[in-house]
Amino acid sequence: MKSAIVVASLAATLGLTFGAQAQQYPTKPIRLVVTFPPGGSTDFTARILAKHLPATLNETVVVDNRGGGGGNIGSDIVAKAAPDGHTLLVTTEGPMTINSSVYPSLPFHPIRDLPAITQLIKYGNMVVVHPSQPIKSIKELIARAKAQPGKLSYSHPGVGTGNQLAVELFKMTAGVDIISVPYKGGGPAVVAAVGNETQMSFATPPSALPHVKPGRLRAIAVTSAKRSVAMPDLPTIAENGLPGYGVDGWVGLFAPAGVPPRVIERIHAEVAKVLRRPDVIAAVLVGGSEAVGNPVAEMRATILRETAMWAKVVKSTGIKVE
Repeated sequence: MKSAIVVASLAATLGLTFGAQAQQYPTKPIRLVVTFPPGGSTDFTARILAKHLPATLNETVVVDNRGGGGGNIGSDIVAKAAPDGHTLLVTTEGPMTINSSVYPSLPFHPIRDLPAITQLIKYGNMVVVHPSQPIKSIKELIARAKAQPGKLSYSHPGVGTGNQLAVELFKMTAGVDIISVPYKGGGPAVVAAVGNETQMSFATPPSALPHVKPGRLRAIAVTSAKRSVAMPDLPTIAENGLPGYGVDGWVGLFAPAGVPPRVIERIHAEVAKVLRRPDVIAAVLVGGSEAVGNPVAEMRATILRETAMWAKVVKSTGIKVE
């Protein structure tokens, strides 16, 4: 009986403590750990939050770029941080849904150690081909690849990246053989396609658009299941020749496991407000992306679904990062 009273008393005390933490949060500067260097979509998104959140949270928000290891270094830092909501992770689908399949081991468990708060932005990668290629649609791309197996090649930012796996899923679904050529980053991969070192690439909008507009590359589709709000004239792969295909790139917000639910709710609410701002929506759209801010449960369901999807692709292809 006494033990039950002690347990009940402890639970009540913890409940009051967590409630007080949520009401007082934040009590010091918030650190946004970004898993990639400055300049990319992940960093851009984090800096939007750092600019607008202080006005509603009444506290400084600092961006801390911790690149390396395919996003694993920064992710591990946050996974091991104090679970008080003052250290958060801004990262892509790679560390959260792909790396557990392509790396021999990780120092953290993405789903267990880094629960999702919300998806910040999403985008469809652009399917681009060199203009010398007589390919103006996904149907024509598939037909050419089937007529000349192993003759076409695609450039991508590196082994095990989301860009590579998106093409490998395309190849599996379409039943075609297109050669993988890795480069050190998305920029060099797009430059390779511009120079006709490879004939095509699945590239992020910020890296591809500067070459598509002047005609150095031809965009024939987007990888997302739905047409891009930023590029509504581009058809999806699914509607342009490969039904059922759909892959989004995204940037999301995560916290260390154990952050009190009320603190997570507060963070989510304030971040969602930022993502609904007209100026933020417009700024994100310029980069070819869409502001999101979806519910916690929806984002966590996305993580589980995509983790299972990429695990199948990795198992089928044998892709591994040594």
